[in-house]
Amino acid sequence: INPIKREDKVIVLLKPVASAPILKKTKFQVSGKELFATIINFVKTQTRIQENIFLYCNNSFAPPPDAVVADLFECFKVGKELIINYAVVEAWG
Repeated sequence: INPIKREDKVIVLLKPVASAPILKKTKFQVSGKELFATIINFVKTQTRIQENIFLYCNNSFAPPPDAVVADLFECFKVGKELIINYAVVEAWG
């Protein structure tokens, strides 16, 4: 199995939790070298939620904003996607 390179694109699948607004587009590609903060800001922009928003990797933990997307993908991918759940209230911890 070949590890992902940071320059590669990562497919991110965004899934709402509970009362979080549903996005029109739930799959997108992001450069593996981007920080998780990029995904946080993208979800905030798309949902128009500027206060707290909670993002989780695989329904379990909240990656830190300085985590590298390629590293998260390499460790937590499901198939060929990195699944990120988002919520307006804390869902998992």
